Amino acid sequence: MVRFTATAVVLAGIAGAAAPAHAGPRKGPYLQNVTPVGITVMWQSERAAPGRIVVDGPGLPPGGKIVDVDATRIAETPIDGLRPASRYRYRVELGGDSFPGEFATAPEVGSGAPFSFVVFGDTRSNAENHRRVMDRAASEVPDFLLGTGDLVDRGDREDQWQTFFDVERRVLRDNVIFPALGNHDRQGRGRTADNFRTYFSVPENSPDPGRYYAFSYGNARFLVLDSNSTSFALTDQTAWIESQLAEARQDARVDHVFVVMHHPPFSISLHGGQRDLRERWTPLFEKYAVTAVFSGHDHCYERAEDDGVRYFVSGGGGAPLYPRAPRPSPIDKAAVQRFERVLHYLRVSIHGKQVDVAAIRADGTAIETTTWGDAPRLLATAPAAGFAGGAGGGLGPRSAATLSAPPAAATPGSEGGIGWLGLAGVAAALLAATVFARALRR
Repeated sequence: MVRFTATAVVLAGIAGAAAPAHAGPRKGPYLQNVTPVGITVMWQSERAAPGRIVVDGPGLPPGGKIVDVDATRIAETPIDGLRPASRYRYRVELGGDSFPGEFATAPEVGSGAPFSFVVFGDTRSNAENHRRVMDRAASEVPDFLLGTGDLVDRGDREDQWQTFFDVERRVLRDNVIFPALGNHDRQGRGRTADNFRTYFSVPENSPDPGRYYAFSYGNARFLVLDSNSTSFALTDQTAWIESQLAEARQDARVDHVFVVMHHPPFSISLHGGQRDLRERWTPLFEKYAVTAVFSGHDHCYERAEDDGVRYFVSGGGGAPLYPRAPRPSPIDKAAVQRFERVLHYLRVSIHGKQVDVAAIRADGTAIETTTWGDAPRLLATAPAAGFAGGAGGGLGPRSAATLSAPPAAATPGSEGGIGWLGLAGVAAALLAATVFARALRR
């Protein structure tokens, strides 16, 4: 396969209408592949031109770290030598103009620091709905984003990729996205992922880099899979998945393992649960006690549970919403515990061994919050290195509304043995811990 270099990619043979001219980069600058010591900065310009990235923050020389980028149309430039859990400002200098942003590096693997991420998917087809969801998600304080696939309606359409990056421009300037490959993101008769690979720089640690991969963040390991069965991905990935799961569960630093893929194993909406996934992969998820699985494909919100594993469908990112299926399978009906046809995203918060998944509608109201795992001890810690006295955590606009919004109601039966009376105390403690941690990161 062709692997695109760290500083340049030549984009060729993409069908679709030409996108309108932009002041500055057509796409970006946007962030990819954050680690404790580095990050990748990307952009696409109208024509090949040299650029420069200047990064300023902890451990860097006065005036910042300067990285020159060769003349190229699509830049993919890694920045290394950074400090874990630290906040940095950066700017891209291109064509005589400057385009600023900021980011935070990941905490060290095994770090017990709390973190959060946003999950969304199926943004295709309706840019205005997509914008509504992302405008609301931008008011959160995520450390990164997870995409459940189908970012565009047709992976061979450059104009649709342009629309995606136009809508996401403000969010991706300051937040890293780790996307899964959806069926609509592919292109041509061969169902290739060439354009997807061009626009996203993800860890290269699988037999098919760019289509599936894994990364660590704090005390969690994430597997981002290609669930498209027609690409033979299901059989090709199975051995790799088991090796990754076994390795994660043998690592004392890893408390949680999350899986992200486009197709849901369980769903009572139009597509329904995928039988191939249930037969090939869910036994592995059960064997290695996967914390949660996030999918899209059905354009709705769903929460399911089967043999101790929690499954969330988050396909309400902008595409036309789907109703319940008229006759869902008994297996899907038994597993799915909550369904709503709604534009939404998920906010996932990790506090030690406790997980909190809040499903949020595009208007900001809560669908539900599901909490499980051991509640952490609330200990004050020194802020991580960075600007304004701290870093480490989420990016995106900081709004007072984010800190003062009331927590969503907990889901009955999801307390993990805490009980109704104890759950109220845990919820209050979690809210206090979250406010405290986010205040340090401001």
